[in-house]
Amino acid sequence: MKLTYREKIRQVGLNISYYRKYRKLTQMQLAEQVNISACYISQIERGLLKNAVSLPVLMAISEVLEIEIGKLFEFKDLQQDRREVGKNDANSP
Repeated sequence: MKLTYREKIRQVGLNISYYRKYRKLTQMQLAEQVNISACYISQIERGLLKNAVSLPVLMAISEVLEIEIGKLFEFKDLQQDRREVGKNDANSP
């Protein structure tokens, strides 16, 4: 199934939301660390932006969330990816 541009933007936002919550960060905390507003983080996560998020912002978000930037663009089976993240952390020291 091919995703539309709008669906891809939404998936990036959902991935950011997932990894932010996984790291136990609020939108405000993430925004402060990335140096953007919490309102902007909210819009990104909900896929409400009219324009694309800049690469520097996405790089900063991925750095704060301690993930490879490519994780934000994984549109396959998000549920499977989330199960794998949990499984990997269960095996972490």
